[in-house]
Amino acid sequence: MGKYDVILWDFDGTLAYTGKDVWNSLEYAAAECGGTFPKAFVENDSNLGLSVMEIYRQLDPYPGEKNFLRFDALVTRHYRELSDYNDTYLYPGILETIHQISENGLKQYIITMKPQEALERILMKKGWESLFDGWYSPDSFDDRDRTKSELISHVIAETGAKKYIYLGDTWSDIAASRENHIDSIAIAYGDGETRLLLEQNPTFVADNAFEIGKILGIGE
Repeated sequence: MGKYDVILWDFDGTLAYTGKDVWNSLEYAAAECGGTFPKAFVENDSNLGLSVMEIYRQLDPYPGEKNFLRFDALVTRHYRELSDYNDTYLYPGILETIHQISENGLKQYIITMKPQEALERILMKKGWESLFDGWYSPDSFDDRDRTKSELISHVIAETGAKKYIYLGDTWSDIAASRENHIDSIAIAYGDGETRLLLEQNPTFVADNAFEIGKILGIGE
């Protein structure tokens, strides 16, 4: 058996690389609005951490503030309804780690700020839905206004297990874990900035899927 009863995963930057498909949706919306993004801007995935408005303002030519809502709606529609997610993939070794966790009898849930519609469409298209015991996004609930910390708290209350750990690649993931008094693994291979991750004092740090397995006490 592993050291934990329930494994909680962030999605983007932890389980899967999704950046290219997000850019594809942003560039689709940009073209529909008559503009393009600078090549150097698109090649830097850390820019995906900016707000949609900040990204929109990089368009050349700039369509003006009045067209932002249309741009935002186009991005949402393309990513949630039109994209085939051809450039989204699980990080190396993650699938094997997920299987090892299941073989050890542990529960696994995805806790993400990604909209549920997009998450579920990705899981279904990729055939990943059967890998997990469930998943939660802010819009999994009627009030649609849950923080990541509140999502973690919900799963803890729902499952009633003894020992949890959350894996995430951003400083806010580690902070949400600490707020729920559970262990955390800072994912150093993801999209988040390592310095900010370490500043949150995670319980563990992992540079790859093999290290995740060692931390969880599986596959040894």
